[in-house]
Amino acid sequence: MRRFAGLRRRANFSRLLRRGRRTATPSLTLYREAAAPGDERALVGIVVSKAVGKAVVRNRLRRRLAAIVHEALANGARMRLLIVTRPVAAALPYAVLRQEVERALGGCRS
Repeated sequence: MRRFAGLRRRANFSRLLRRGRRTATPSLTLYREAAAPGDERALVGIVVSKAVGKAVVRNRLRRRLAAIVHEALANGARMRLLIVTRPVAAALPYAVLRQEVERALGGCRS
């Protein structure tokens, strides 16, 4: 079972884009804010636009990022997180992508 739930509502995406603490890396931008009082788990949204590539490439990148976030939330942290990818992210090896996400999470800790 994943350590996070999917960010589903458009209002939550918009709120994170407006109010979330932003950290950018060469291949992605990460927006983070504290969990709302009713959140039982972390809420995570992953945005992969069509500019990244065809559906197979986008889905592979989305699954990789979900696995990386699952590992990063091993301590049970509750937060709202939005990851917006850039086209260059699709070509990165898993280890490099993981380092970027971990660095971005470390850079936006409150």
